Amino acid sequence: MSALGRYLSYYSKAVNAYQVHSPAVYNFITKVLDQEKAYYKYEEIEHLRELYLNSEDSIPFIELGAGSKKLSGNTRRIAQIAKTSLSPVKTCRILFNAVKCYNCKNILELGSSLGISTAYLAAVNNDIKVISLEGNPASADIARHNAKQLELPNIEIVTGIFEETLTPTLGRMKQVDLAYLDGNHSYDATIEYFDKILPYLNENSVIVLDDIYWSDGMLNAWKQLIQHTAVTYSVDIYSSGFLFFNKSMKSKQNFALIENWKKIWQ
Repeated sequence: MSALGRYLSYYSKAVNAYQVHSPAVYNFITKVLDQEKAYYKYEEIEHLRELYLNSEDSIPFIELGAGSKKLSGNTRRIAQIAKTSLSPVKTCRILFNAVKCYNCKNILELGSSLGISTAYLAAVNNDIKVISLEGNPASADIARHNAKQLELPNIEIVTGIFEETLTPTLGRMKQVDLAYLDGNHSYDATIEYFDKILPYLNENSVIVLDDIYWSDGMLNAWKQLIQHTAVTYSVDIYSSGFLFFNKSMKSKQNFALIENWKKIWQ
């Protein structure tokens, strides 16, 4: 299926906030999606993003996972990484809001890149512990530097391929309140990581999958996971997908949400 076809499949089923009657999803809309309050760390983090977008430096780069659709080679300009690999501002703020809304304390990120999304996850308060896995050593070094510069001592960057680092990291964490999967956009890897993380979740945990419409493989993984017996409801916002495990939900519900202005006739 083409990228346009995948978008149209989302658009055809998506509803706006006025059509949502689930209290849990309405809470998600008001406190996670539509919460626009700016926090003091935002400006500091975005200053770093801007520096990287304008950087002329290059770093060694090891291509892992599904790879980039646009870039190749064993070195990469930092500006290219910032442009293609960093989570957008909107996504980062949604992550921040999710951590705050669901009172997440133990956070796992797969795919630090340069550490921008990592910083947003950790910036809610100092009681949070964020462990972020990154396969490219040079990117991991930059992410560590950023955590230090932003005075976020609650960030730990683990370097290595996920197949080697995920299991021992989960063993140390013991519990995962929020997992952000943004490191390998392939069907097999997404299913594998979900299965490994699942035993460490509680009924208030959230798994966030980035770029669920990036490829047919990612979309198929998303469709499979929302039907998993442990998932009680899900929210698809096109750029990301959210999986919830709250057993108080009487029946499984899967929602696709779209901004009101994109479907004003609903």
